[in-house]
Amino acid sequence: MNRRRLHSVIVRLACSIIAIVLLWPLTPWEAGPRLVVETSPFLAICASIANRSIGLTAGVGIAFAVLSMLRKRLFCRFVCPTGLLLDGVSHIGLRKTSWWSKCPPLGQYASAITVAGALIGYPVLLWMDPMAIFAGPFAMPGASDLMSGLLAGSVLGCVLLVTLLMGSVWCGRICPLGGLQDQLAALKWSVVRRSQSLLERISSPPRRRKRFAMARRVLLASTIGAVFGLWGRRSGLARAQTAPLRPPGALVEEQFAGVCIRCGNCTAACPTKIIRPDAGEAGLAGLLAPMIRYSDRDYCLEDCNLCTQVCPSGALQALDLEQKNRYIIGEALVDTSLCLLTLGKRECDLCLIACPFDAVEIVWDNDLYVAYPSVDPNKCNGCGACEAACPTEQLKAISVWTLLQEVMPDGTIIDAPRFLDAS
Repeated sequence: MNRRRLHSVIVRLACSIIAIVLLWPLTPWEAGPRLVVETSPFLAICASIANRSIGLTAGVGIAFAVLSMLRKRLFCRFVCPTGLLLDGVSHIGLRKTSWWSKCPPLGQYASAITVAGALIGYPVLLWMDPMAIFAGPFAMPGASDLMSGLLAGSVLGCVLLVTLLMGSVWCGRICPLGGLQDQLAALKWSVVRRSQSLLERISSPPRRRKRFAMARRVLLASTIGAVFGLWGRRSGLARAQTAPLRPPGALVEEQFAGVCIRCGNCTAACPTKIIRPDAGEAGLAGLLAPMIRYSDRDYCLEDCNLCTQVCPSGALQALDLEQKNRYIIGEALVDTSLCLLTLGKRECDLCLIACPFDAVEIVWDNDLYVAYPSVDPNKCNGCGACEAACPTEQLKAISVWTLLQEVMPDGTIIDAPRFLDAS
């Protein structure tokens, strides 16, 4: 190993250790996991475009993007912990040849597709960011069950397997972060070449033709990205009625699945383990995106907003506690055919006692001569405390459902309210 490569390995190893400390997390800094993932130029640029805003920590990733114009793949060479891990696997892999060097630069096309999709508000392949992939397995210790844990680490597992079997094809040809840095470096050289004389540029027509062909492919990839972005938003709008519950602060469903990078930060941060990767309930587009599933004991705590603080892509908006408690996760509905109180099987007011927002009351119906729980939609944010407390087995008498959108007579769809009235 030459000195330059040794320096690169040492710096990347130091960055990897820092990333592990922040992701675990071993520090009291709540925003640590978000900062680790946001250092990626690919994520910082695409998420900022999709959200139409630049976060404070996203500036770190954008700064790395600028530096990558000065030195090709600087982030890969000196920062990326995923790259360091894959380098080690490739050295012990079953195939160490560089056959993949003849493959087309798929990473550049993937980055172009994602940037174009971000302009539509749906960055299609943002989940392929290597920093998000590296963060995924850190959600495994906090997973609520074995399947959730396996799903959290599945993307990194697949990348490791590909590297083990096929060598460094991921870093060399597939990774969109590497492809974006290659494009930024090419952009710098394009500016430099423009300053050359006309005679010098004309004297190398084969190189010009090669650059033109590459630009044409990137333009085609960008067009594909825009088309997929529009398709993603339309499919998200179509499944909004049946989508699973999303964590507090989630964007509308037609954007959420595209902006979410499946990094697992929210799953790892949740103290009650109610956030888990989607195993396909929202279709292929929502695969591995976080969803909420309440258990017999756990719900979304009124004094916790950690999931909204660790999201690096903006799929979950950063909310303070007051905003988070007003964010409507879903709608609590009562099935009186299952309620033990209504059926007269026992005196039960556990849902009323459990509700932290006084949204549940017990109503007496003189005509039917029965009592039943009633939920005030102006107070309920769908935290699930009532569902967790309900003593019925299997099917709960009171449970939280996805908010339904309103369809007007002219076909216009009105989004369900996202926040409770502050009053």
